[in-house]
Amino acid sequence: MGAAHPSIAPALHGLRLGFAALEPAAVVMERVLGLVPIPVVPPAAAGRPARRHYALGGLRLEVRSAPLAPDVRDAGTSRPAAVDALQWRQGDLAHRRRHLATLGLAALDGAEFGCGAGLRLEAVDTGACAVELREPQDVAMAPPVPGPRLAAIDLRVRAPESVAVHWARLLGAPLGRDTDGVPRLEAGPVPVRFVPASAFEGAGVDALVLADPDALSTAQRAAAHGLPVQGDGSWIAAGLRVRQAPR
Repeated sequence: MGAAHPSIAPALHGLRLGFAALEPAAVVMERVLGLVPIPVVPPAAAGRPARRHYALGGLRLEVRSAPLAPDVRDAGTSRPAAVDALQWRQGDLAHRRRHLATLGLAALDGAEFGCGAGLRLEAVDTGACAVELREPQDVAMAPPVPGPRLAAIDLRVRAPESVAVHWARLLGAPLGRDTDGVPRLEAGPVPVRFVPASAFEGAGVDALVLADPDALSTAQRAAAHGLPVQGDGSWIAAGLRVRQAPR
């Protein structure tokens, strides 16, 4: 679909998701998804939002509490998606900063936003969610622990085709297309897909996409916890959507 920038593409290592309340989100992560809590690295500073960390598909998943936007109508099925971020390991951040400048983007210093040393692009720059880049030596990798297999991360965007091309240029990663026709950024270890947002949804992380048979087992646990499971096996809780990988 598009050519990657010749520089070495960054590798995805983490994902941050915002939730209106931490405890209900933790129940979903631990009892439904079956994720194992891991130490919060780096520890949350005094006065910073509460958070928990989990290992999922080789990624460090951060769950953070944040207030919902004032215009949110249904707090039970919504999340503060403005908190969402994909986090990447990038050798030679100076090179990536120069490349972003050629695209007319001025990456922010992540330290100013509590993200540690590195670069940060806001959702307005990416068309989807924030992007944070750090040098490999500054990244705390998730430990190998049992859990469901993450097949992809779905980003909810206004114009999937053009936003996908934009991300390929930002990160220097190749584009492909999934079996359901959705544009997909081939970013190791987990691809990133771009799905259309409705007129009433903002941009952000739309769903965690699980591989079989983990998608089936988590859907069964969701149903056991009284969550409505759709005919395609997808479900939503605390504003987080989980779906099965397309076949």
